[in-house]
Amino acid sequence: MPLLGRVQTEPRSHAVALVAALGVGVALATVHWLGLIAAGALASLVAPTVRRGVAYALGAGIVALAAFAVGLGSAAAAVPGMRPVVYLTVGAGLALPLFGSLARAVVS
Repeated sequence: MPLLGRVQTEPRSHAVALVAALGVGVALATVHWLGLIAAGALASLVAPTVRRGVAYALGAGIVALAAFAVGLGSAAAAVPGMRPVVYLTVGAGLALPLFGSLARAVVS
């Protein structure tokens, strides 16, 4: 069985691959916004179905946004007053990984 097939079907390797995909994707997202697309693609590739791949990509976006919020530290108190920037940040944080999840549909 190919590696991707094993990762998608075996529970233990699936969990390890998903955590690794999220870690690499979020690390890439800290360097450049294209990392959000990579995070969605990597997370969705380990999914057994396309629908679950979309959910994993959305989860990757949420993890990236949470990491960003934690990275803000004490400056997070000023975020609610910056509405247009916050809308763009949350929109990109959720939409770009979803765009990356198209990789799962292409592979299947």
